[in-house]
Amino acid sequence: MKRHLATLCLFVGAALAARPGVAEEAWTHTLFVYGMGAAIDGKTQLGPLAVDVDVSISDVFDALEFGAMAAYRVDNGTWSYTVDATFMALGGASKTEGGNVLGKLDVDQMTLMGTVGRRLTPNLEALFSLGYFDLSTKLLVKTTNPITGETTTRRAGKDPSWVDPMVGLQFSAPLGERWRFGLRGDVGGFGVGSDLSYQALASFRWAASDNVGLFFGYRLISFDYESGKDLKYERYDLTEQGPLAGFSWTF
Repeated sequence: MKRHLATLCLFVGAALAARPGVAEEAWTHTLFVYGMGAAIDGKTQLGPLAVDVDVSISDVFDALEFGAMAAYRVDNGTWSYTVDATFMALGGASKTEGGNVLGKLDVDQMTLMGTVGRRLTPNLEALFSLGYFDLSTKLLVKTTNPITGETTTRRAGKDPSWVDPMVGLQFSAPLGERWRFGLRGDVGGFGVGSDLSYQALASFRWAASDNVGLFFGYRLISFDYESGKDLKYERYDLTEQGPLAGFSWTF
């Protein structure tokens, strides 16, 4: 975990320090603080224990113990550098239709993405990112024999972390004097960290003033990560998606 995080920090630091050939241009700094309501679906497996995950947005809010999301971007019209961080602590339980199997899953999830952007046209940027994913997962499964009533309890826990290289594009265009539309897509993993990871983000931003803006949109994040074998096997094939809203401050 420390090695992965150090790699990402070195990348972000080098990117922010580089600014090749454009030192004479003015840099714009923008801070984004936002919240996201995410539905989660996919599969999680720890050793022999496998659980299908299908959690709606309302279920996520019920299960959410703590969440924080923010991003910071610097841009000079040619190059941009962005750091985006999210953290969610989730806990929930579910039963089978027969009621004889109870599964409880607790997940602390942190993602940290550092991105370098190079403007290709006035409205389009090419992106290269490193995404750091950190999960702390605890899984409990209780199985009740419908005939004898005997209950068997099994537990498993893992703390995987990995870094994915990602490439993408970002499109941004004004909609009138105060509105702006943005669309971003990234894909990565390529077997370096996860087998596959990708994200998509569509947003609308309204400039309340020269410095303060409000924005809302929709974001999808997906990853398919597996490691180990037999009792040490773990897999997280999860997709999170949902609306987001927040404010920005430009200085």
